[in-house]
Amino acid sequence: MRMRFFDRELDFRVRLFNVLAIAGTAISLAATVVNLITSMWVSAAVSGLLAVLSFALTYFTYKTGKYQTGYIITIIAIFMVFFPMLFFTSGGYKGGTPALFIFAVLFTTLMLEGKWAILVSFAEIAEYVIIAVIAYKNPTLVTWFATEWEMLADIIFTTIAVCIACGTVIFFHLREYEAQRIKLSEQNEQLKHYSEAKSVFLTTVAHEIKNPLNAINLYAHDTVELLDEKDPDINTMRANQNTIEKMVLRIDRIVVELMDTVAIEQGRLSLDLAPVRLSHLLRETTEIYFNKNNTGENRLILKLDEKLPPIVADSARIIQVVTNLLSNSMQHTKNGFIMITLKGNSKSQIVSVTDNGEGMSEEIKSKVFGGYISVNKEKWRHGIGLFVSRQIIEAHEGKVWIESELGKGTTVSFSLPYGEKTDE
Repeated sequence: MRMRFFDRELDFRVRLFNVLAIAGTAISLAATVVNLITSMWVSAAVSGLLAVLSFALTYFTYKTGKYQTGYIITIIAIFMVFFPMLFFTSGGYKGGTPALFIFAVLFTTLMLEGKWAILVSFAEIAEYVIIAVIAYKNPTLVTWFATEWEMLADIIFTTIAVCIACGTVIFFHLREYEAQRIKLSEQNEQLKHYSEAKSVFLTTVAHEIKNPLNAINLYAHDTVELLDEKDPDINTMRANQNTIEKMVLRIDRIVVELMDTVAIEQGRLSLDLAPVRLSHLLRETTEIYFNKNNTGENRLILKLDEKLPPIVADSARIIQVVTNLLSNSMQHTKNGFIMITLKGNSKSQIVSVTDNGEGMSEEIKSKVFGGYISVNKEKWRHGIGLFVSRQIIEAHEGKVWIESELGKGTTVSFSLPYGEKTDE
């Protein structure tokens, strides 16, 4: 019940109403006891009725969630009907009841909105002025306290109760203000971080695309000059063409990764599932990749379990993941080896891409799957491909993990569950 009443996800007015409703019930019960002790029987009856009404309102709003109705009933029934009754039965303006009207106005301005808060508050103030004048002009209408002690006790008790209630209101307001201030500060910091990351991201993307575009321009210009020669070097022209094709594929890969990133963030990543034998797919993908790209004098090692059965997966997406992993290994390994491993267990097949290259620091490794939102360009180069790869594998209900040590190399592994049974 506590979580339902005071959960921070509830509207501020709702939580404040719940606190004051419970406090009002407790204070009314205490007032009933005090009035019984001082033999103020009518006041005791009114206080007891007020306690019952406060509890009934609390229970009603708790069960129905109709808090706006609860606010209106509180203002009309309690503040504008029962408080005046208490005024006349509990010593009038010589008792503690006038302090209750201060609380009533404060509660009203917080519970209602806009002009209604102002109008109803003024109505309550006007009502108090009117009943005070009536009590002054017609003292016989008021049940006065018999002794100074009774009057003092009522003033002390009511003042303490109103102070507690008003203090609670101020406490809630200050706590809410502080929570909003902290939240706003965090959001501002996050927006600042995103703004910086966006600038770095756009700069990095422009740089990543500009490099292959410059290469395309250079080799295309060289090819045009060769065509103007009487006896052009066909081999050079073919080499230029191959380089241009590689640069186009590089740009295409960057664009695909960016589109995939947007699709992932919008929940639109789709899979075209079909039976696929991973050992065949890995062999073909790695051989094509090594034949078309500068290997950096790296050796390719394949350790594939050819006996594993097919699994259900999106072949194009798995090729994209493997290509990303090979590209990362190639960028950070020179004169070393890149090993592709495939093994299986009863639940899934596991692919690992291992190199003995630069490795990663713990800081980069902890954030490497986070995507491009980073002010560090190196993390971006690592991260965008791995971010997309992770989402692809998780879309297959698989897992991806990384092991790396700076200066010794990196192993990125992913698992793909068997899923539906397929025929070999």
